[in-house]
Amino acid sequence: MLHRTFIVTLLTIGGILLGMVPVSAQQALTLVSPGGAPIQGLGSATFDVDMTTTAPTEGFVLAITYDNTALQITDVNITGTVTAAAGAELVVPEILATGITLGVVLDAAAPFDAQTIAAGTDQTIARIVAASTIIVGQTDPDVTAELDFLDGTLNNPPLDNILVQGGLSVGAGNGLALNGPASVVITSPPPDSLTIENVSVPADGTSEGCARILLNNQSGAVQGFVLAISHDPSVITLEDINIDGTITETVGAEFVTPDILSNGGTLGVVLDFSSPFNGQTIPIGGANHIANFCYSCNTPIIYFTGQPVPPSETTDLTFADGVFGTPPLSNVIVVGGLSLPPAQINGTLSCEPVEQPLEDTTFYCGPRSYEGTIDPENNPAPPVEGAAGTDVEVCFFYSDSDDNLQGVQLAVCYDCNLTFQSFSLEGSIFDEVGAEFVSFGIDDDPNDGDGCEFVAGILLDALPPFDGQSVPPTTVPLLIGCATVSIDPTAPCGADLAIDFCDFIDGDGNVPIKNIAVINFESVQGFNKESCAVSVVPAEIFQRGDCNSDDKVDLADAAKMLGWQFQGEPIDCPDACDSNDDGKINLADSVLLMNYLFLAGQAPPAPGPIDDGEDPTADSLGDCMSNDSMCP
Repeated sequence: MLHRTFIVTLLTIGGILLGMVPVSAQQALTLVSPGGAPIQGLGSATFDVDMTTTAPTEGFVLAITYDNTALQITDVNITGTVTAAAGAELVVPEILATGITLGVVLDAAAPFDAQTIAAGTDQTIARIVAASTIIVGQTDPDVTAELDFLDGTLNNPPLDNILVQGGLSVGAGNGLALNGPASVVITSPPPDSLTIENVSVPADGTSEGCARILLNNQSGAVQGFVLAISHDPSVITLEDINIDGTITETVGAEFVTPDILSNGGTLGVVLDFSSPFNGQTIPIGGANHIANFCYSCNTPIIYFTGQPVPPSETTDLTFADGVFGTPPLSNVIVVGGLSLPPAQINGTLSCEPVEQPLEDTTFYCGPRSYEGTIDPENNPAPPVEGAAGTDVEVCFFYSDSDDNLQGVQLAVCYDCNLTFQSFSLEGSIFDEVGAEFVSFGIDDDPNDGDGCEFVAGILLDALPPFDGQSVPPTTVPLLIGCATVSIDPTAPCGADLAIDFCDFIDGDGNVPIKNIAVINFESVQGFNKESCAVSVVPAEIFQRGDCNSDDKVDLADAAKMLGWQFQGEPIDCPDACDSNDDGKINLADSVLLMNYLFLAGQAPPAPGPIDDGEDPTADSLGDCMSNDSMCP
């Protein structure tokens, strides 16, 4: 009962026992309204109590009422006042339901040095801190709340506002002016808001990224909150909800309940949930980081050094009221025991492409003769040449300077003027090592919507006893296998018909296939792939016996044959010089031709010797370079 002791002491000093005396000149207590901006939301303001006196003051009592429908007194003190400067020795504040009292005795303890507050004008003797208990809506009118002096009502026994001067009490009854009321305006705060901060996540299949949830709380200190945020589960996965590194963690939240769902997540937080109930809150702020929602990207977006960068994939992160939980939860903050719905600012998550270095593996295609080419980087494969309506051989190769390959997948798309007929490893290192699984598929339908495609899978060690077969590292192209390819009879002469390595094609199946090399039991995809073409050249047309390529058969041709054999004369069309069509050029060809010309001997076999035509007999004499074989 400290205040009772103080009351008895003060009354004894100031008026009940010693009596009340009139004031010789005007003295006053004044309530001073807070300066500056009004209170916003559940903010607070400080009221000063000023004193004007004509004599030294030995003590005082303040009794002040306030509007408790709009305000709550949170502190009564003498900090920074003349009372503190004078060294007051007894200071007893009381905060009551409808008011406050403050009793002060300047010299209340030995050695009784007679401290006083000197006479003066408008000296601040006390301060009262009042906080708003209401939140004015954005469209509601401002509220004015008052404090005022009130004698004979507050405390027990009821106290009056008095000054103690010369051992006597000076109150309103004998001339002390009580200047009040003082007021403060309570206005609506800036809108509270929750923001989902935009975030980017590397789309590498493993990385996570956290979207920070930011709180702009101007209504007041936040005692708790609920978050409910949705996402597109086809694009991203919610991996975690936490308060790591947030102000929520810093102030010591005692109840934190996350709930991760397939298409969203919720978080409920109470700052002060457990004894001893210390009143933890998130203070008023413009960008308080309160939570993290952490996601991963479902689909990797990978590109390799030197290749075009694919676009990122951006998806929405959205506050979702009334969707998740039982009962359904809404996004709210708790201020002053009230649940407030803040404005919601949604965000996005971007799955960003991830660069990976290229492996030194390379796939090539071209003629069989390309195998073993030195410095293939600067010596690309020549086109495969063939006439319309004929079959050609298109071969596939690999190089890798430092890895053994355990297998390959080929995925090839090509001009539909070509038709893949078969595929074989014959003559390749894969055949020599003994590939145990070989499968290929061909889609030659130009009207099925995905073009013409060829896929193949080759695995070296696919059967027991699993001896670990592989093909060796190589810096020159080594043969994988060759396909027999038909050129459409209507293919235009002179055209280059493209053959490209194309990922995500299915051939005649249903599973998308990519070009890969199997290295150390892993699928290596990022490497160079050098495409090729089939060049449509004219069919070889010549006159058999026309060895000098002048479009007629006569004695000069026999001379050319002999000159090529014995004097090194060049020839343009070996097949034309093969008069007897035996696949060789020798003396018998000139003898047959001269017998035909002068001794009524057998004519050279077709084509010729009169009309141009194609060679009906396969041989290894090589291509004709005569004018008869040029494209029209």
